[in-house]
Amino acid sequence: MKTKLIYSCLSACLILSSCGTSKNPDQQENIQEFPVLSLAPQKTNLFAEYPATLQGEQTVEIRSKVDGYIEQVYVAEGAVVSKGQPLFKIDANSYQQEMNNKNAAVLAAIANLETASIQTERTKILVEKKIVNSFELTSAKNVEQVKKAELNQARADLSAAKSKLAYTNIVSPINGVVGSLPYKIGSLVSSTSEAALTTVANTRQIYAYFSLSQQQLGTFLSQYNGQKVSDKFRNMPEVSLIMQDGTVYHAKGKIETLSGVLNASTGAANFKAVFPNPDSQLWSGASATIQIPTQIKSAILVPKSTTFELQGKYFVFKVDQKNIVHHTPIDIMDAVTDKDYVVTTGLSAGDKIVTEGLGNLKDGMKIKPNHPTSK
Repeated sequence: MKTKLIYSCLSACLILSSCGTSKNPDQQENIQEFPVLSLAPQKTNLFAEYPATLQGEQTVEIRSKVDGYIEQVYVAEGAVVSKGQPLFKIDANSYQQEMNNKNAAVLAAIANLETASIQTERTKILVEKKIVNSFELTSAKNVEQVKKAELNQARADLSAAKSKLAYTNIVSPINGVVGSLPYKIGSLVSSTSEAALTTVANTRQIYAYFSLSQQQLGTFLSQYNGQKVSDKFRNMPEVSLIMQDGTVYHAKGKIETLSGVLNASTGAANFKAVFPNPDSQLWSGASATIQIPTQIKSAILVPKSTTFELQGKYFVFKVDQKNIVHHTPIDIMDAVTDKDYVVTTGLSAGDKIVTEGLGNLKDGMKIKPNHPTSK
């Protein structure tokens, strides 16, 4: 009886031992499960966004050409003005007096010339009658020439005085919108004043200037058909303008020009997009964002949540054939969707990446893929 009991105990121990050694290998290694994503190329529509500076079609600084005190300011900031409309009045008393003096000098010069001319004619008659010699006639003619020169100088001085007087009335050189007014009535201004009296900007059309790096430039232009840059511009889609408050400007714009020379300090190329502005909703000098639609026929997309950034570089955890993860650097396009990045280098179709639990992963760690999905 004891012998049978001993054999029963030994059998039970063997059975338990056998059960223990038949555990799942993943459980023995304590391998964790992580959801993964299998990448596949796909057609997608994206928007590339670039910061832009807005400028009016024409912006003119208004400066005083004469020294004096501002007597009148005829416009307010933001006012819409027409070409020739008065903007400022500079105290003109001294310039009016100067013009009067120059005008009197002209009248005196005219009288002196007439006297010299009469003297020349009288001397000519006396020479013909041989009462005086020809030297007297030559001398008279020379005096007449001097008086003519004095009259011309007096008229030039009068013209300059009239111009100075006219400069005391400052008018708008173009149709446009008035900018800030740093000087008020009573302020002393001059042609050498550091700040302009104001600016007038023609904003019927607004130019939005944005730049791309030399590397971005090649990728950007290669998207569009055409041998010449001008041909590529014609094939570019219309662009949108996003204001500082996040609203999208109601009218579309068109990219028209590319600077022929890269910026020497930044190596960037400058683009100009043109937007209509009939209601003056856009302001010269404002900042905005250019949004350019882009279609990619075969894009590798990765969710933003699957990436992490380190020292300005983007990384993902890529899963190899042995289910070992490797933190892999990727390059992405400027164009993005709301949820995804477009990968240019670092990943290919068929690669797998971990989508969740990135904080629990380490480079070289083995995982168990959890129901791989495709994107």
